[in-house]
Amino acid sequence: MSTVTLERSDLVQNEVDLTEAVIAWNIRMQLTAQGLTQKTLAEGMGLRQPTLTNKLNGRIAWSIADLVRAAACLNTSPEKLLDPNLMQQLGVNTELTKNPRRHAVGNDGELLRLGLNQRPSD
Repeated sequence: MSTVTLERSDLVQNEVDLTEAVIAWNIRMQLTAQGLTQKTLAEGMGLRQPTLTNKLNGRIAWSIADLVRAAACLNTSPEKLLDPNLMQQLGVNTELTKNPRRHAVGNDGELLRLGLNQRPSD
C-alpha cells in the first residue's frame, strides 16, 4: 500500500470519527434539552440502554438506521444530528476522537458545562 493510500485512509477514518462524535454530541444535547434519558431513547430506538451508551461513547459505530431512529425519537431530523455547527459555535474542540466526551472541551482547554440548568458557581 502506498503512502498516499495510507494518508487517504487516515483522512477517511478521521472523518468517520468526527462524524460519530458529532452525532453523539448532538444526541446528548437533544436529550438534555428535552429532559429525556438514555434509557428512554434506547427503548424508542429498540436498543438496550448499554448498547446506546456504547454508541454515545464511541465504542460501537452508528448505523444509518440508528441515526434515523434516534432523530425520530428526538423529534428532529438526521441532518440536524449530523450538523457540527452547534459544537463549533459553542467552541467545542472538534479534535477527532472515538470518545466524544473526552474532547468536550473549549478551544482554551477548559471543560464545557453542557448542562442547561447549571449556575456559574457550579
